[in-house]
Amino acid sequence: MSAATVSFDWNIFWVLLWHFNFNRALDINERLVEGREELYFGHQFATKAGSPDAVPAYARQFYIEQLKRDRDALRASFDYYRAIDQSIPQNRERSRTKLTLPVLAFAGVLACGDSLEKELRLVATHVQSVIMAGSGHYPAGEKPEVLLEALKRFFAPFATSGEA
Repeated sequence: MSAATVSFDWNIFWVLLWHFNFNRALDINERLVEGREELYFGHQFATKAGSPDAVPAYARQFYIEQLKRDRDALRASFDYYRAIDQSIPQNRERSRTKLTLPVLAFAGVLACGDSLEKELRLVATHVQSVIMAGSGHYPAGEKPEVLLEALKRFFAPFATSGEA
């Protein structure tokens, strides 16, 4: 099959990424989500994690509570997406000089898989990667023990003897 005849399921694409445009909207998204944080972010956790309960309830509730507590936190969570138009050219400019320090990429196999590692190899010379089986978009919340072990291995060469 040639590249020209490969079909792409746009429905799956939009089901997974609809929130990018919603999150970029100015003000209206905050007004729609405020007071409904459990509904909006609960949906995000349930549909983007490896399974609906992959991020423990206490962790989801803690995250949502932080967003409810401070309106600026909710705004900032959307500002990340609003900044994409500035971030892309900044990252292109920064990529002209590769990072030489060690970089750890970690991702869930059900979300980014090895794509984050591939992207980081374009901008860094010393990339280590951990792709977490069964994990989706929130690998740190879904598989904290796996991430902790990966971090220990990553930082071990830099530890000085006698320090905890």
